[in-house]
Amino acid sequence: MKLLSLRAATRRAPLLPRADATVATLAQRLFWGWAVAAGLALFIAWWLQLQGAWRELVRGDPSGISVGIVVLSVLVTGWCGLRAWRLQGAALPHSAWRQAAAADHARSPEVAAQLLAERCHGPHETAWWFAAATLKLGLLGTVVGFIVMATQIGAVPSFELDQVQVLLKQMTQGMAIALYTTLVGLVGNLWLGLQLMLLDRLADRLAADLLHGATPGAA
Repeated sequence: MKLLSLRAATRRAPLLPRADATVATLAQRLFWGWAVAAGLALFIAWWLQLQGAWRELVRGDPSGISVGIVVLSVLVTGWCGLRAWRLQGAALPHSAWRQAAAADHARSPEVAAQLLAERCHGPHETAWWFAAATLKLGLLGTVVGFIVMATQIGAVPSFELDQVQVLLKQMTQGMAIALYTTLVGLVGNLWLGLQLMLLDRLADRLAADLLHGATPGAA
């Protein structure tokens, strides 16, 4: 599948509308675009801190799943920035990746294409797994929240009016866990998915460019 994706990459549209933009330019723009987006996300996180949102998140979700999703999203976001920086360096005219691609192609074109696909896309597969894990953790938190609610209902000996009022207050804790984890999981998954999608598109262009440059007689 990687080899087919690599061969199809030459027919894909560029990341940006400028047809004459080189891969190195696209990689540079993607990295700086990530830097701006990360800075904006950091500003939003600081503003939420001023509004007390993070304190409310910790208080409303005692399971810690929401905090875990946030930490995981921050770590994967940092990795995406490092990956964009590395792809930017690999797209330079005389990068080590280009030299390695040319050497591999001289030995075996088929093996060179497979190695190039793995070099450009291999690390992304693990990152995609972690991005999907944020959504699954959110669903796990939803289940945990409903379990907490069911446990609280089962602990009520009778459904008298005063006990029902106490029960409703206790059920809000389980509902808060379910809602907070679902919300944070969805936001984290969308945020990481956008970054990884752009990295995948750049990796496709870079792999096609490296393979084209490694082919003897290529323009």
